[in-house]
Amino acid sequence: MKLQSRKVDMTEGPILGRLLKFCLPIFLGLVFQQFYNLVDSIIVGKYVSADALAAVGTCSPLVQFLIGIMAGFNMGASVVASQFLGANRKERIRPTIVTTAIMLVCLSLAISVLSVTFAPQIMHLLSVPDNILADTVAYFRIFSAGCIFLALYNFFASFLRSMGDSVTPLIFLIIASLLNIAGDLFFVLVLHLDVKGVAIATVIAQAVSVTLCIIYVHRTNEYFKISAKDIRFDRTLSREILRLSIPSSLQTGLSSIGMLAVQRLINSYGSASIASYTAANKMEMICNLPVMSVSQGLSLFVGQNIGAGRQDRAKSGMWQSMGLGVVIGIILAAVIYLFGPNLMKLFVNESDKEVIEIGAKFMRIWAPFVIIHGVSQIMVSFLRGTGDSIFSMLSMIGDLVTRCIMAYVFALAVGLGFFGIAYAIPCGWVMTVLISFTRYFTGGWKKKAVTSRN
Repeated sequence: MKLQSRKVDMTEGPILGRLLKFCLPIFLGLVFQQFYNLVDSIIVGKYVSADALAAVGTCSPLVQFLIGIMAGFNMGASVVASQFLGANRKERIRPTIVTTAIMLVCLSLAISVLSVTFAPQIMHLLSVPDNILADTVAYFRIFSAGCIFLALYNFFASFLRSMGDSVTPLIFLIIASLLNIAGDLFFVLVLHLDVKGVAIATVIAQAVSVTLCIIYVHRTNEYFKISAKDIRFDRTLSREILRLSIPSSLQTGLSSIGMLAVQRLINSYGSASIASYTAANKMEMICNLPVMSVSQGLSLFVGQNIGAGRQDRAKSGMWQSMGLGVVIGIILAAVIYLFGPNLMKLFVNESDKEVIEIGAKFMRIWAPFVIIHGVSQIMVSFLRGTGDSIFSMLSMIGDLVTRCIMAYVFALAVGLGFFGIAYAIPCGWVMTVLISFTRYFTGGWKKKAVTSRN
């Protein structure tokens, strides 16, 4: 059977309709990508112990950091490709792909070596309790060893999306996610490998998704039909890729670094609080997914339209996306506030009443502010799509710094304890909105397009 490429031109047609058509597969893809760590948490929490859940949860900021680095790097590179596509400069797309791949493989291998080597030292810096230290180190080492697969999946997914194809990465991710669930159950319930088992299943599933992507793009996408003569490092392009990718990687990865600082504070409150925060944090990630999908789609929508010289259409897409984000935020806030305890029971047994009670209260504190978070993500993604990578990064750094500082202020100085960390979360979202809106209305983003610089 002959495979066919799927592409969507986002420079023409109804804006909201095109965005929804493009973003729905991204949303579903993000949901299934979260399954990798989410299912790990559910299975070890249900079938192993609360301490095992705490071990996986302690690794979560580190895992999200690695995901953020890889996804951010690829997002920045794909914006370069989307702007070339919108400007009809297709001869620059294949060199962009090759140069990005070379840089990404080197980066992922370096991260794997460093993470595996220094995993115990990293966990000691995070003040991981002794009763979960061994499991935490084992999980992180195995996950880090498979970092190349995480990097390459995001590579293929980002470039396919930059060309208007958000469906294919979803299909392969669904297959890999189902395989991950089966692997978790097999390694935990049959082989009794516990925390190590869920990490092994995750790496295997990621390897499968990469294999499927390689087969598909080689058969269907002209830009990925690369011969030996095409494999050359383009220094000019590498500078543009780094200009957009480094801030994108930092802004997605730095929030995880900030959470590492917060995780150290969380760890000081004991295993029950760690398990509660792990489950509540998973719900925060799930709440982020709808708006995150819209924001990722918006970046590529804006990239294509900026490249095509359609600035007004790019701005219109931003405002329509923001309206959609507000509606999503209202719905999510209501669900979390009304069904907090039920959501916690997805992760732990009903007998863990203390964990359920603490986690539900934690979520209800930040739930009413989810709308603000949606607005902040849309604004940052718009700036990234225009090529204004520095200010999109600064917006996220504002979130990071504010959230970290206020977590310690509310928890220790004000005396709110563990729940002070929950009050700090919306403070970071507000800071991101202030920085990104200031940049938008001052208009500095208008001269940052890659196509205008080349």
